[in-house]
Amino acid sequence: MFRQTLLPLLLLIGACSGPAGAVNIDVVSLGSLIPPQLVETFKTEQPDIKVTVRPPAVDYDDLTQRLLRDNITGTAPDVVFQGYNRSELTTQRGLAVSLSPFLDQDKSWVESNYRAVSEDLCRSNGQPYGLPFIVSLPIIYYNAELVRRAGGDPDHLPQTWPEITALAARITTLGSNLVGGFFDYASAGNWTFMALIESQGGRMMSAGDRQITFKGSEGLRALETLRDFGKAGQVDMPREQAYQAFSAGTIGIIVTSSGFLKTQLKNVKFDLRTAPIPLVDKGRLPAGGNCMMMITRKPERQKAAWTFMKFMASPKAQSVISEVTSYLPGNHLAIAALEASMPPADPRMASIRAANRASGWYSFPGDNSLRITDRIRLLLQDVVTQRRSPDAAMKEMTEAVQQLLPK
Repeated sequence: MFRQTLLPLLLLIGACSGPAGAVNIDVVSLGSLIPPQLVETFKTEQPDIKVTVRPPAVDYDDLTQRLLRDNITGTAPDVVFQGYNRSELTTQRGLAVSLSPFLDQDKSWVESNYRAVSEDLCRSNGQPYGLPFIVSLPIIYYNAELVRRAGGDPDHLPQTWPEITALAARITTLGSNLVGGFFDYASAGNWTFMALIESQGGRMMSAGDRQITFKGSEGLRALETLRDFGKAGQVDMPREQAYQAFSAGTIGIIVTSSGFLKTQLKNVKFDLRTAPIPLVDKGRLPAGGNCMMMITRKPERQKAAWTFMKFMASPKAQSVISEVTSYLPGNHLAIAALEASMPPADPRMASIRAANRASGWYSFPGDNSLRITDRIRLLLQDVVTQRRSPDAAMKEMTEAVQQLLPK
């Protein structure tokens, strides 16, 4: 009787545990940024690798804190989809594995399937520590009808910030509680503020994080742009409220991440158009999004993790990214294919055209990094709401950041 009962039980356990010799890997990201259909396709193609997607993090700071805690308890995931602004911290803490050996051993795959959208992303000391997965860039969204009513040309949006904010001011004067423009200054990690500086060819800090450089002319002009949005009628409101107002047709121009385009296109009932933000010849744009970083140091799991990462970075998988999200693929080959398939007037073209200017998303060094970005955000708010002048805000910002930087 015992043997008759035991045999079916063993068969059931075997069926539930998956293929014999299967390797289990855990991965973690934010929200729905890992399309479930990609994971299911991978499982079908690689039945010997079991992928468990852990509960998503709230944001990249939450993901980083979870990763640090899990590393202490020995429960760190095998692969993380880490934000570009936290990839350097992940590397500095010794959590990520260099991908150089894997890329060197897989040169044929690289040559035929992979080209990073930017060589600046997820690298440390010249070494690659991640494969770019998704990319977003700051772009301009605008309501073509409101632009036209304000005397602008929707087919040729102004190319400078003074002209753009002047147009926003004219939209505000149309009345009916319209808000001419909204600049998303409170984006995580001061992302859009950094974009204003770097698009002019400036930098937040000097090489090696030795000196503050955002206090130069590029930084002051960035603050003046925020001041001008405030003068043009920007109402200080949470991002989600601004998105709803734009969708409802009560905001004319909004500057924010390209990652929200799909939602906007679904919600609006007007002619929504997009444009890249103004850039000088040497200007760059910090990339939002994330890259896949390998955490595990167990050889068997590393092999499985690398197989998973290659699949997710492949042109085939990356093409799904652009279909189900508003993000650009992290693989330039997939971006090129996407560009070739769409008409010039497609709203996604603004971010595609800006992709060749993508660069790393800077993160301040030291344990006070989050405190620094929060202090900057509060000062940006003061400028937009006209409580502080650009000069005064820059002076206080420089002093505050200097005090919080590692000594």
